[in-house]
Parts: sequence; C-alpha cells; structure tokens
Amino acid sequence: MDHHCPWIYNCVGYYNHKFFFLLLFYVFCSTHLITWTMAESVKRAVDRDFPFWDMFVLLFGETLCVFLTVLVTAFFGFHIWLMCKAMTTIEFCEKSLKKTGYNSSVYDRGFVGNVKEVLGDNIFLWFLPRNPPKGDGLSFVSESTRLSVDLDAMRGIKKSRR
Repeated sequence: MDHHCPWIYNCVGYYNHKFFFLLLFYVFCSTHLITWTMAESVKRAVDRDFPFWDMFVLLFGETLCVFLTVLVTAFFGFHIWLMCKAMTTIEFCEKSLKKTGYNSSVYDRGFVGNVKEVLGDNIFLWFLPRNPPKGDGLSFVSESTRLSVDLDAMRGIKKSRR
C-alpha cells in the first residue's frame, strides 16, 4: 500500500498506483493549460472596461486556478521524486520520523527500473491508463536491487560462519 487518498476515497496500492500517478499528471497538465490560457482573458478584461461581475469572476477563477496549479505541481513533483526513489508515501513518512536518509531503499532498481515498476514496461503506454505493471504486488523480483545485494551479503556471512 502506498497511502490512503481522501480525494479518490480509496487506498493507493500496487494495482492502482499508476492510475493515481496519471490522475496527478492529468490534473497537472489541465491546471497549467487553464492557468496559461486564461491569463490572456484576464489581461483583456483588465485592459478594457468590462462589467464588474465579469471581471470578478475572471480574476477569481484565475486566482483559484493559479493556487491549485502551484499545489498540484508541488504534489506531482513529490510523487515523481518518490517514484524515482522507489518509496511509498508511508515509507517517506516513516523515514522522516526516524531522521534517516531518503537515499536508500531496498527496492531501488535504478531510475528506469523504478519508473517501470509504477508505469509499466511499455514506454509508449506510460501516460495512458493501460498496461499496469506486471506482478501481484506481494512478491518482488529482487534482481538488480539493493535487497538482493544485502541478502547475498547476509548469505555469504552465514556460509562463512559454518
């Protein structure tokens, strides 16, 4: 499980993490599009003599959209960072309580491997709500991860003690 999201009223986990990430991506794109295209309408309304109510609605809408754009951009950036570090939101919160570094995750598979774990193997389908990652979310293929290196090191120590 990654976390419980009150906005979608569901837990974000292995099977729907890609769809949650895409929701953030789509909202990020939409709010930026609205903010930048609505700016011209606001400028035109301020330059000309528009009725007060029309100008108020335009300014209020633009202000609200800029506020949401800043929040969504920060939130989306945070989730990109989490995906690149192979961390869940819960793991991030636990590490912040322990004051340990955020640079280590036993499930780290490198940048491309971490992105594929969330968005799937086919790069052409990454930004479409299709092709979720393979697996069941319970077993983890530990090839090329820190987990396999640590386990191999532990096995070597156990064998040398015998």
